[in-house]
Amino acid sequence: MKKPRYYTAAATRELDRRAIEEHNIPGFELMQRAGKAAFNALLQNWPDIRKTIILCGTGNNGGDGFIIAGLAKTAGLEVDLFVAGDISSIKGDALKALDYALNNGTHTHPATKFYTADIEYKNRKDSGNTILVDALLGTGLSGKVREPFTQLINQINACNLPVLAVDIPSGLCSDTGKILGVAVKADLTITFIGRKIGLIRRSGPELTGKLLFDDLNLPEVIYSNVLFSK
Repeated sequence: MKKPRYYTAAATRELDRRAIEEHNIPGFELMQRAGKAAFNALLQNWPDIRKTIILCGTGNNGGDGFIIAGLAKTAGLEVDLFVAGDISSIKGDALKALDYALNNGTHTHPATKFYTADIEYKNRKDSGNTILVDALLGTGLSGKVREPFTQLINQINACNLPVLAVDIPSGLCSDTGKILGVAVKADLTITFIGRKIGLIRRSGPELTGKLLFDDLNLPEVIYSNVLFSK
């Protein structure tokens, strides 16, 4: 059995680039695969799930969350979808993912609505029926978390709900495992294409919870000659 390989954010971006540019796998297709893998993880780990609360940023990590929202809505789950940031700034593959969610009947709410709904979520006791999905900030984060994400992350951690983090818990440095001001404490993290080295360094294990990995069915040749951390 091969020993797991862990990558920096830069190395993971190179793997992503190779898949798109050298193997002609569209970026949106990779996003769809990631969203489907995450949604399947929800169903497998919380089989009694009835509702998803999904918090998305405006980048590609949020795009994964939009795909999850569309899949959850199609599957008949109740979906509360909150977007942090200017929704009009969403572009590229993330915009395609947002359109997918909207076309499947999902409605978006500004993240400020989560502030008021947070009281309801704190009082819920149906752990396992309602799952919160963190798709706010991805591996590109390097500086300290800023508002509105700081408050959102604090509120996520205060909720009495299980949390699935998409690719990496928001606020965790993917290279060092350092908390960048504040970070989501997840029960389950599913990471894609390459395992991020920060998930097993410093605060990584404490915040990641159970760690799942999905290579999104990329050909093994993509990984050749890309440095990974031991």
